[in-house]
Amino acid sequence: MPDLRSQTTTQGRNQAGARALWRATGMTDDDFHKPIIAVSNSFTQFVPGHVHLKDLGQLVCREIEAAGGVAKEFNTIAVDDGIAMGHDGMLYSLPSRDLIADSVEYMVNAHCADALVCISNCDKITPGMLMAAMRLNIPTIFVTGGPMEAGKTKLAGVEVKLDLIDPMIKAGDTSVSDEDVQEMERSACPTCGSCSGMFTANSMNCLAEALGLALPGNGTVVATHSDRERLFLQAGRQIVDLATRYYEKEDDSVLPRSICTKEAFENAMTLDIAMGGSTNTVLHILAAAREAHVDFTMADIDRLSRPSPAICKVAPAADTYHIEDVHRAGGIMGILGELDRAGLLHTEQPTVHAPTMAAALDEWDIMRDPSSEVQEFYRAG
Repeated sequence: MPDLRSQTTTQGRNQAGARALWRATGMTDDDFHKPIIAVSNSFTQFVPGHVHLKDLGQLVCREIEAAGGVAKEFNTIAVDDGIAMGHDGMLYSLPSRDLIADSVEYMVNAHCADALVCISNCDKITPGMLMAAMRLNIPTIFVTGGPMEAGKTKLAGVEVKLDLIDPMIKAGDTSVSDEDVQEMERSACPTCGSCSGMFTANSMNCLAEALGLALPGNGTVVATHSDRERLFLQAGRQIVDLATRYYEKEDDSVLPRSICTKEAFENAMTLDIAMGGSTNTVLHILAAAREAHVDFTMADIDRLSRPSPAICKVAPAADTYHIEDVHRAGGIMGILGELDRAGLLHTEQPTVHAPTMAAALDEWDIMRDPSSEVQEFYRAG
């Protein structure tokens, strides 16, 4: 049975100093035999996809404590690619991914945490945390802030749905009036959350489901829905269960590198192709695979692209549908189910919430006679 990593700092006479410091954070004698769960939050007031994460991080921490763990939250940086775009700020975006990966690794290893909850959302934050999870290879679950609702307004008497790209494009079109551009600017991003189309952030958060590291709905439940809060609560409970299975039952199927096999990376890219996801996922999935010591290359992506159909047309590929509509249609599990029926999915690898992807699809694919709770989950989107 593997020892808790945290015993390095909580057990033995020579760790009296470390325990003294842990006590100053609120820990007691009873806590020194519990798993210490690192909660890597990315709350910031700079990014709409992250402005709501402060309270949600504490929600996860309370749930971890209630389930028998010790929660220790820390923060990472987060760059908003939309705000950074078009000036020197964009030079910092991609490097921030690696800085995030390093910072998560440093905090978790420096303090010998036993397990990890990754609270991410936008473009480079989910990939950075994913890279860190692969490096660390301790029980890990992802729960993201969720997409914002699509914008809605009337232009020339016609109601239209909007996302971030609309005011960007129309601002450069001299045939569009200043009044219409301003109306789109005021209406395009109506709530907190990652931008409402199938851009990099939402694509990566959907791929986290396909990789098996996130709960169903992670990529598609809007940030403002009560089901998003329930995902955070469930993640807090689930990470304690994963830690217990690994440290007490020697179940290494819960570790990120056991979950994110080559087959899982193939599933993620097949999903990305099918849902018309961001091409930036190629950068990030290849980087994560490298950290996981998985031989997954551009040649594999090219091979996967040939038989995989494009079965979704979501903004920015179309004006009609946004991520909220993907959820109402059955979410990522629905798309994965279609790929499975086409013989394009690997289903034997484990996930953080089911023994295999096949078992997850049996429960969550809306085309497989799902429970009333699952039907309501997707209908409520």
